[in-house]
Amino acid sequence: MRGNKALYICLSVFLIFTGCIKNDYPLPTIKAEIMEIAIEGTQSIKINDETNTVTIKVADTLDLKNLQIEKLVVTDNTTIIPDEKACKDFVNFPDTSFSSINYLPASANTYMDFRKPVSFLLRLYQDYEWKVNVSHAIDRKIRVKNQVGQALVDENTKNVIIYVDEEEQPSFRNIEILDLQLGSSIAETVPDPALVTDFTRPRVFLVSLFGETDQWTVSVKYPPADMETTTISPWARRVYIEGYTKTGIVDVKYRVKGDQDWEYMLSSDLTVEDGSFQAIITHLQPETTYEYVLTVDGSDKSVEEFTTEKMELVPNLGFDNWINTNGTYYPNLDLEANYFWDSGNGGAKSANKTPTEEEKRNVVKGSAAYLHSEYAMVAFAAGNIYTGQFLKAVVDLKNPGAELDFGRPYTGRPSGLRGYYNYRPGIIDYAKEPYADMMGQKDSCHIYIALFDWTQPFRVNTQKSLFVDLSWNNESMIAFGEFKTNATSTDYSTFKINLKYRDYFTKPTYILIVASASKYGDYFTGSTSSALWLDEFELVFE
Repeated sequence: MRGNKALYICLSVFLIFTGCIKNDYPLPTIKAEIMEIAIEGTQSIKINDETNTVTIKVADTLDLKNLQIEKLVVTDNTTIIPDEKACKDFVNFPDTSFSSINYLPASANTYMDFRKPVSFLLRLYQDYEWKVNVSHAIDRKIRVKNQVGQALVDENTKNVIIYVDEEEQPSFRNIEILDLQLGSSIAETVPDPALVTDFTRPRVFLVSLFGETDQWTVSVKYPPADMETTTISPWARRVYIEGYTKTGIVDVKYRVKGDQDWEYMLSSDLTVEDGSFQAIITHLQPETTYEYVLTVDGSDKSVEEFTTEKMELVPNLGFDNWINTNGTYYPNLDLEANYFWDSGNGGAKSANKTPTEEEKRNVVKGSAAYLHSEYAMVAFAAGNIYTGQFLKAVVDLKNPGAELDFGRPYTGRPSGLRGYYNYRPGIIDYAKEPYADMMGQKDSCHIYIALFDWTQPFRVNTQKSLFVDLSWNNESMIAFGEFKTNATSTDYSTFKINLKYRDYFTKPTYILIVASASKYGDYFTGSTSSALWLDEFELVFE
């Protein structure tokens, strides 16, 4: 007892004393984030750094209770503490980043149970909790005869509402199901949808897979009088209108607000599929208010309005403005309000190399960008240019690399990118994995443009092989297009990249334009003889 009392007194005095000490050295406030994650069978992925959540869709034939994480990259110096209950082997789950399971010890085990959201505690000065939600990428197919529009599906409550046309379907007793896939393509559905016709009351279907059963409730109703049947998305020079149709007969007339005469949508700009339509009106004027009347199934809607967007441009797309700051060339008017472009020059500077520079002689007009690949002291450096900002180089003889932010804020929706290029490829004389087998082959250049709905620039880390996912698995990518060639040209030629959009209704927040004299320069692979000239780029709005 005496010992305990003495200890209590000593601790009290210590706490009182230390409470008076001012902490002049606050801990850094670097946020620990999941930068990249891959799970076997991934179909799509969305990382939200504002809510600390990751949403992943995997093939619907996989068992969610036993999935392997193939890659997990987090903020530097962060300790990973996974959900112990979800781990198949908590003790042998890696506590630091890994870009591939091939780089982990044989004893490592990254299998987890993802039937419920899985927590990851990221520890860096303080703790940050992240949630990873994994579900099947299910292509639900719900169609009945005389259906109006798409069925309403609530994945959380497992409820489905199907609307049917009251004139064509006066009774709910003889509903003909054309297609009903509520769960996985290999799941069992009871009762057999082909045998169910009476929907005078909601019907329950049991969908079973891998020992798990979900209960779905399907209701058939008539559409409410105020049901919204169309959506509209105005761009700078075009507008998309989507909605529902019974007959497939749809027309649109439109005019600039205040004009007397109407113009009509071309029949070739209408597509109809499974009771839905998409109409496109092109050749519009930017920042202009239009009136339009939509006619569906012989019925005219009221006169509505829309205003087209402005043609949002990117500064210095002609590559005429360059500055030299402390020996480093930048393709910008300044490094403040007009700091939009950057290159790998900041990393190559330590080796007295300038892979990207202003060209004043071999040009189309004004100045051009001259990208030439070189060996810069410890690594191959491809001449490149991109919308973003170079951050730092990592000089490491065994594993050199660089960090940079890809992307600049942008909300426009161009249809493509065009410009001029002059390319003289060399034979690849530097190559690293995974492209080591390309040694001795002809180099190729690469130009691409992508739009994203990021909340911040993407932090590239070449040392950790952390690059932007340019596949459609990346749900943050709204649009993408590219141009690549290994053909030699003696003079400037034109190129045009058409952007492919994931959908026509989501507005982007960032634009990424990248050009490189060596396509695989990110992986330190290419030819020190490759040279690429670029001039007079232009965003296309059609």
